[in-house]
Amino acid sequence: MSVALTRNEVVAQAKTLKRVPAWQSILMIAGHWLQILAVLLVFYFYPTWWLYVPVFLFIAARQYALAILLHDAQHSLLHPDKNVNAWLGTWLVAAPLGTEFRASAQSHLDHHLHFGSADEDPDYALYCFGQPSPKQSTWQIAILFVGKLMGGKIGEMLRKTDRAAGSAARAPAKATAETDIAFRLLRVMRQLSTVICVHLTLLAVLTWAFGWWGYLALWALPLATFSAFFNDFRIFCEHSIVGRDAAAADERLTSFLSNPVERFFFAPYHMNYHAEHHMFPYVPHQNLPALREAVRACPELNDRIQWRPSYIGHLIAYIEGFK
Repeated sequence: MSVALTRNEVVAQAKTLKRVPAWQSILMIAGHWLQILAVLLVFYFYPTWWLYVPVFLFIAARQYALAILLHDAQHSLLHPDKNVNAWLGTWLVAAPLGTEFRASAQSHLDHHLHFGSADEDPDYALYCFGQPSPKQSTWQIAILFVGKLMGGKIGEMLRKTDRAAGSAARAPAKATAETDIAFRLLRVMRQLSTVICVHLTLLAVLTWAFGWWGYLALWALPLATFSAFFNDFRIFCEHSIVGRDAAAADERLTSFLSNPVERFFFAPYHMNYHAEHHMFPYVPHQNLPALREAVRACPELNDRIQWRPSYIGHLIAYIEGFK
């Protein structure tokens, strides 16, 4: 029989688990790029239409897994040296995914700081039941996720970048509409300089290897569709509640037990340990399994969490709640 732990004992154990490995994340990033390179090489030598479908899905899933490593970088959990953490997050993770590292980090940390706030949580619209993005019918759910699969994430990221860049610079007071548009465009391009640099490199390499369609079909399209869908579907499942909105943010603390297939597509790198992450965001993902054991042994913390068996199962339960 396991011994029950107090909240203070779990906090003390969490502090022992916060050490960030120096090399493990670097090896994981390298491993991801090698996996992507491997499937691109297979498709280079066997460029058939039927092989494109699994290659497309695999690249989208690995892009999304890089986004989970970006999540660790946003919490300074990729490397103990913050400068190295920022460099890895900026050039090898965020930029290939089409986002600027510091702006994305600020947005995600705002999610933690204002978790569950309709006005201040930048992710609130992804999981709310009512306003500002109602999800109260099967049709509304379909519109949300089909929009993600149709590239809706691109406009959202550009708007976030524009707002982030706008906080550091202002247009001239007497600017005309035309000069204001030009100013904003230059501001966004400056904010996205690392993204532009990396994507021009990807464009050159993939065009050289596959032709004019290589970058679009093998990087941009997976990134703008399924990779974005995997991310936003996970956020929806992590914090949405069947049939209502939460009276308190704690009601949205959810962790998933899930299965290997779901974890590959929706929750790589222990993202299914999500309530534990919200409770102790300074613990790197490698140590979340040990943290979960401590949390489950503490009745006070364990009872605050909704333990769900499946991401797909939650979506089904959510839709059945409309009946």
